[in-house]
Amino acid sequence: LTYQNKRGGHIVLQDITKPERDEWGNCRASRLCALQLEKTVNQALLDLHKLATEKNDPHICDFLESEYLEEQVKAIEQLGDHLTNLKHLGVPQSGMGEYLFDKLTLGESS
Repeated sequence: LTYQNKRGGHIVLQDITKPERDEWGNCRASRLCALQLEKTVNQALLDLHKLATEKNDPHICDFLESEYLEEQVKAIEQLGDHLTNLKHLGVPQSGMGEYLFDKLTLGESS
């Protein structure tokens, strides 16, 4: 919002809709949904970056690169790593695998 105000834009707030799905059977299913969401957000940011490039707006390109795009790539990579680890642990067939994943990934807070 600060950046948009700085650039002279107007803020239009909209309702946030409930996700289509709000329950997942296991840790792997939730990570798959999260990965898809991260990929969707990343593509939207890339599309915005492309539009800014076409409109010759280096400021928004720099803002997207420095504030969002790198973090999106890291999040996608981390979720991919989680999914690989879950597969190696035998999730969803193994309840013990999911338990171990939670303990090793989330620590004692889980």
